[in-house]
Amino acid sequence: MTHRPPPIHNTANGWRASFPALQHRDFRILWFGMFFSSATMMFQFYAQGWFILGLAGSAGLLGVLGVARGAGMLVFSLWGGALADRMDRRRLLMVTQSAAICVFGLLSTLILLDRINLWGAFALIFVAAAVESMDGPTRQALLPHLVPREHIPNAVALFTAAGVSSYAFLPPMAGLAIETIGSGGAFAISIFGHAAVIVALLLMRSDAVPAARPGENLVKSIGLGVQYASARPNVLWVIVFSLLLGTLGFPIITTLAPFWMKNELGLSAGGWTLMGWIWGLGTVVSTVYLSIQKSGRRHGRMVIISIVGFAGTLIVFGLTRWLPLAALMWALNGTFFTANMISVSSLLQSIVESRFIGRVMSLRLISGACSQFAAAPLGAIADGVGIGRMVPAAAALLAFCVLGPAALAPGARRLDPQDPDGGSAVEPVVVRAS
Repeated sequence: MTHRPPPIHNTANGWRASFPALQHRDFRILWFGMFFSSATMMFQFYAQGWFILGLAGSAGLLGVLGVARGAGMLVFSLWGGALADRMDRRRLLMVTQSAAICVFGLLSTLILLDRINLWGAFALIFVAAAVESMDGPTRQALLPHLVPREHIPNAVALFTAAGVSSYAFLPPMAGLAIETIGSGGAFAISIFGHAAVIVALLLMRSDAVPAARPGENLVKSIGLGVQYASARPNVLWVIVFSLLLGTLGFPIITTLAPFWMKNELGLSAGGWTLMGWIWGLGTVVSTVYLSIQKSGRRHGRMVIISIVGFAGTLIVFGLTRWLPLAALMWALNGTFFTANMISVSSLLQSIVESRFIGRVMSLRLISGACSQFAAAPLGAIADGVGIGRMVPAAAALLAFCVLGPAALAPGARRLDPQDPDGGSAVEPVVVRAS
């Protein structure tokens, strides 16, 4: 029977006290790999949006980019979560990262050779999203194997910091790359990030085999994951709130932002990526603050507060055309969005058993898939009534849909763990000492 090491009573000062998860060797290695990867992914993110915008030319067709992403995530996310709960999670991540290198290498080559059209790009983006849908839950499911339970909230915050910190530093460089070497060249740069994660995984020593029985039917395994989440109100409401944020808010940030920046604020690719840098500065506030918090009991409250804050800043952003105020709201929007990401992941890690964490995280990823699908209707509405009307209206609806259940349903506002230990029982997992 596997067992966790005894709790670590950290008496160190400095970074070891503030970031205890980094004391563990394998987590530290993977975190540095992800940090480098996120830096190069910024080139991929902006190249994708700007390339499709150049081919499409409208918010509606730009929304189809979200459909391509969402379809890939929706079709494969539950399978990815089930695989993460039955396979060696480290090896599965190596497979997904290798597949990403192949997909984006092909996409980059076709763009550089001018041998790809809009629908060919959508097809490759669909495949890339399918790979991502298996990669995301697996990364989260790997955490209990790398750090002890009391360090998981810190590890989640640091994982998120590695993923979003590049927003604070790299967007201007991504814009410069797009304007100098083109979207294909920017895609090529992102390949090095996937390679860095593979190297980090090869250097790790921890066993990452979950407790699920390898012979268990995959479809039955998915059904058990859905049953597990639906039977626990706090898990279910976290997923529902993530779905609402993804459907009514996230598409505006990830898919429709290029159209807004270009047509409402009059910005070029460089200006758009500069606004991305400003949004990224806001993410730093959340990652620094939440990563040094030692208690996870307030994550449930933060889930709701962060969504309402996200919606409020997006309303003001959608109503103003004064660039300084728009930039301020954009920065605060990044702060609230990242706070939500960290709070949701930390909360689920504390209330979900490790053997189900891959499948529960994949259910959360389905909300991301739905958010990509929502980009198309939101883009079509923007084409019909104007994106200036659509953005604040969607944000106001998001705030209403979250505050309503939180006010009326006790289960929707009592998301934090209720047991004395700060979470539901989680079966022990071996964490190799650093």
